[in-house]
Amino acid sequence: MSPQSTPRGWVLGRVGGADVVVQPASALLGLLIAGSWYPLAADALTGLSAPAVVGAVAATVAGAAVSILAHELAHGAAGAALGRRPVLYELHLWGGRTTFGPAAAWRPWKDVLTSLAGPAANLALWAAGRAALDTALPPLAPAFALWALTWVNLALAVFNALPALPLDGGHALAAAVEQVTGRARLGRTIAAWGGLAVIAAIAWQWIARPLLASGRRPDSFSLILAVMVAWPIAATSWRVLGLGRGERAAARLDLRDLARPVAVVPSRTDLERVRRILDEGAALVLVADGPALLGAIDDAGLAELGAVDERRATAGQVCLALPARAVTTTATGPEAARALKAARTVSRWLVLVEDGRMSGAVPTGAR
Repeated sequence: MSPQSTPRGWVLGRVGGADVVVQPASALLGLLIAGSWYPLAADALTGLSAPAVVGAVAATVAGAAVSILAHELAHGAAGAALGRRPVLYELHLWGGRTTFGPAAAWRPWKDVLTSLAGPAANLALWAAGRAALDTALPPLAPAFALWALTWVNLALAVFNALPALPLDGGHALAAAVEQVTGRARLGRTIAAWGGLAVIAAIAWQWIARPLLASGRRPDSFSLILAVMVAWPIAATSWRVLGLGRGERAAARLDLRDLARPVAVVPSRTDLERVRRILDEGAALVLVADGPALLGAIDDAGLAELGAVDERRATAGQVCLALPARAVTTTATGPEAARALKAARTVSRWLVLVEDGRMSGAVPTGAR
């Protein structure tokens, strides 16, 4: 059966209620990586047939994909353990992304642990691979695949732990600064400068150092790899630091200036009470079942219900689920601007969470 297709990519399955989605372009990248690894494998596996070499390369590429998935699942498991349920796992060209649903109470230190869980999973896989190679040597082709995957996981762990956005290490650094200072913007700024430092180190190690030390021009593969690694870091740092005209405008955005009042009610609250709360000035009523946020109700939502007995119907029965993209913990700057833009595609409201509480809702302009 072929994987289900969505605008985000192919849905491979579900883990803990969250879709696992892979971008179609990732399949092409896998073929390109396999093609680039084949000569190395053929040299290392001298004496084996071409099909055996192809099998070793295919196993290595598939294992790398599984390692990336394990990385994202570790993020999801850590978030779930700390009170924030994952709702989507996405596998991209050079890694992945885990999207979480809203949490009733969330602190920056939890972001530190959730961010570092991914690199920790890859470090554990590296250690397991080293132990397996040290204790029992499998046949040549499987041994090559295991050796390659062991070092792939070490590379994933080290690279993702670098203190640069949008890498895990950058998110952990930003959250740690916020936890200590209470200033989310300062944390992201420091992590963005960390990203520029990482780019400088990449340029020195892969380009400038070989050129200055021995007059050796970097090969095309090194240049392409350096650009592909540095580009997302540079783009994120550029946005966070507000180095462009649009970014400077976004840097002045404060969602708190646009936020309207919200109220939180238990799921069993009748709609008559919900309507009174809206009439008293709340722009949005958030519906909770204990610590879990079920959804939201606004005036437009009540009007869409039509004829209903508001004394018998409950908020939990009629509320609309609040997508993960309709919730943000960032109130200012480019990140807040991107959150508002993303929320506009899925909801009439962007809910602002500060210090673990729902502090307001910003109208997105969506209908």
